[in-house]
Amino acid sequence: MSYYKHRTFSVLLLMVFLSAFLAAGPTVTATYTAQSPIYLEISPGVFTHPTVIGAKLGRFAITSPNNKIYTPAFVNTGEVAENIQLTGLYKNWEGGAYYTKTDLNFKVISVAYPSGLGGTPILQTIYGGRWPVISWNAVTITANPFYVDLYLVNTNSVNPNSAATLNSNGQYYRLDTPYTFTTSFNPIFSLAVADNPNTDVGTYAPGNGETITSAGSYVVTNGLAGPNVTPILDSGSMTAPDGNGFYYGDGPTLPSFAFAFTHASVSFDLEEAYGGNRATINQAQLTVINGVAGTQYSQMLTFTDTSTATTFQLFPTEGSGQPIEYQLFLGADQITKGSPIHWQSLNPGMNTKDLKVGGIVESDVAAKVSGSYTGTITVTITNPN
Repeated sequence: MSYYKHRTFSVLLLMVFLSAFLAAGPTVTATYTAQSPIYLEISPGVFTHPTVIGAKLGRFAITSPNNKIYTPAFVNTGEVAENIQLTGLYKNWEGGAYYTKTDLNFKVISVAYPSGLGGTPILQTIYGGRWPVISWNAVTITANPFYVDLYLVNTNSVNPNSAATLNSNGQYYRLDTPYTFTTSFNPIFSLAVADNPNTDVGTYAPGNGETITSAGSYVVTNGLAGPNVTPILDSGSMTAPDGNGFYYGDGPTLPSFAFAFTHASVSFDLEEAYGGNRATINQAQLTVINGVAGTQYSQMLTFTDTSTATTFQLFPTEGSGQPIEYQLFLGADQITKGSPIHWQSLNPGMNTKDLKVGGIVESDVAAKVSGSYTGTITVTITNPN
């Protein structure tokens, strides 16, 4: 008798567990890849009209184990509910003068491909705290993966061929110029889906979409599920020089630095550098390549030689005599071996400073083996922290 009760209890427990598993539905997952770095361009992506300027922010790739995604929506989107404003150079007509405009309006628009990449895209301008990827009504997506891109553009039209509808014309932005955010822009979204094919967005994401009901589920995105789990920008997205906006164009050419001595090798008489005397032996040349006129730069220079001592040393070219210590100067500044020295106020193009030797103790030289002495100087340049 106890044997049959045990079997009945086991079957009942299995049925309850199976019922709960089916109610939860398949787990929908996604990866989000942020675009980085981001540069503004005319007619980005699917937007074809030349008055539209903007940039792709990133891409979601959404997958489901049963090849069905029910009524997807963005939630926690309150950061982009209103217009996003940028500041930058703008002119009001073709022949007009550029001025700084602080209210260049942009919106975030999603571009979804329910029939797969290459199929007809569906655009949605994101307003409020939650917004459908396809429709407010119940809809089933069978593309697997299902790709959804995010764009920041100066339009709120969901027609990709439409002219810009906000307060600017992409033709009147200044190329090769940065545009910064007038207010902070660092949105963090989540994706959510309905748990069955008959549930609409308003049912599982009511109110302002800060939370969802049991009729829906958060999409596990990059391994995380829940509210506010997906940053839309990454740390390398911003391309404006101040790190708070995007550059319009191919991006500024960053400056680089090249160091050289005027002469690869030099010779001098030791007595020229005795005591407080300083003998100019060479010229250091630090060239700023692709520098911006009117901008000054700086670099750190580290001087070393082939000896293991903490001081600079010259060694006899023949035999194994003792070395001669000396001091090295860049312009008026004494160089500490192995410690960076700051070369400031560098202008675009070539900058020069004299390299000098001094501090040689005459009495020490008199005690050394006569003849020629030699040394090798190595210079490493690095950016200041």
